[in-house]
This record gives sequence, structure tokens and C-alpha cells, in this order.
Amino acid sequence: MSKKEIKHQNAKQKAYEEKQEKQGRKVVAWIFGALIALAIFYVIFTISLVN
Repeated sequence: MSKKEIKHQNAKQKAYEEKQEKQGRKVVAWIFGALIALAIFYVIFTISLVN
């Protein structure tokens, strides 16, 4: 492999890693959002049971 091919491969790998990191952050944000929504639902549900 020439140095040019290696640089191109490294650039592709770096771009892929950045894409994966962005997608990973998005998934984590959705998971936390869902957990918060479920917690709010649970609080409302338990309050309605007590009353």
C-alpha cells in the first residue's frame, strides 16, 4: 500500500468513527429521554393511586 492509500483509509476510518460516535450519542440521548418519560409516568400513576 502506498502512503496515499493509507492516508485515505485512515480518513475513511476516522470519518466512520465520528459517525458512530454521533449515532451512539443520539441513542444514549433517546434512552435517557425514554427513562425520564417513564419516571414521570410512574410518578403520575402512583400519585393517582394514592388519591
